[in-house]
Amino acid sequence: MRSKLKRFPEIVQAEIDLKTQQARLQAKPSFDQYVALEHALEEGGGAIKMFHPRYLVPQAHFATLGIRKTEREPAKIEALQKGLQAVPGVRSAIIDEERWFTNERGIDVGGAVIFADTNPRLEMRLLRAAKAAGFIYEPKEHGHAADDHDEWSEMNHAFAGLCLLFLTAFGIVQVGSSRPPGFVKYGTVFVWTGLFVFLFIRSDRDAWPLGKLGWWESMQNSETLGHRLGIGIILLIALGDYWRLRGKWSLNPFLSRWGMLAIGIVGSAMLFMHRHETIDPDHYAMVFRMNAQHMAMATSALLFALSKFAWDTWQAPRKWGQYLWLMCLGCLGVILVLYVE
Repeated sequence: MRSKLKRFPEIVQAEIDLKTQQARLQAKPSFDQYVALEHALEEGGGAIKMFHPRYLVPQAHFATLGIRKTEREPAKIEALQKGLQAVPGVRSAIIDEERWFTNERGIDVGGAVIFADTNPRLEMRLLRAAKAAGFIYEPKEHGHAADDHDEWSEMNHAFAGLCLLFLTAFGIVQVGSSRPPGFVKYGTVFVWTGLFVFLFIRSDRDAWPLGKLGWWESMQNSETLGHRLGIGIILLIALGDYWRLRGKWSLNPFLSRWGMLAIGIVGSAMLFMHRHETIDPDHYAMVFRMNAQHMAMATSALLFALSKFAWDTWQAPRKWGQYLWLMCLGCLGVILVLYVE
């Protein structure tokens, strides 16, 4: 067994207890050859079941705290600490009482670290405890957790953007061809439906169906609620598109025009109101970039709705109006594909 371990120079220490048939291995942070290690030990006649200590040891959760300068008092900080420590799963809450500064909004900004058993309800409960004590609480993710969160969000945005680009391509062919092939004619319905299913499953991984938070419980989070409303709008568009293509069904053009305009305005309004804020000056540039991206999405969605309504109602602009709304949809797709969390 030890000879097999020598193949891996990243393992700096190995303690093997033959009586209990357990081993404790210490490796450099760069070690990632878990599968190769397992196979090597199996070749030596052994077996290994690996686990990471983060599953057993309370993890550190960092946060930025904020309170108005005139309200920061020792009694309030003590009340905050007690409130955080009372949250289920929290082992210890440490608030830095010395290193506070005042930002340009007149808010005193400090920091805290909470050692707790990780669970999907932890962040929501910490936010409520801090709010009850009169503090702003901004979670700060570090290391792999931050990277994992960003990659998950960017994947969702990129897939949505790719779907919109496919919709743009199908739409251009549908408009430019009097008798498009069946896969093009119904292609938009399949893309809208696929986008709905994908986001319904992946939009919030802590919530049902992937996470442990139930459907109604997760709706208490404003961000999750916004995602669910947006997904509902996508389902309405998919149903309307299918209704449009079914020749034996009649759809009132008046309702179709105004319905799409209403959906576009509501969707763009949700994006315009989807604002990120921070009290930490180190995050100002990041928050500005995220808000700018959402403003660009909202503008593209609004222009899409208005140009589609203008063409369906007045056939304007005459020469290229039938493609203008598709270009706005494609623009929205590009923004989503290039989105950075």
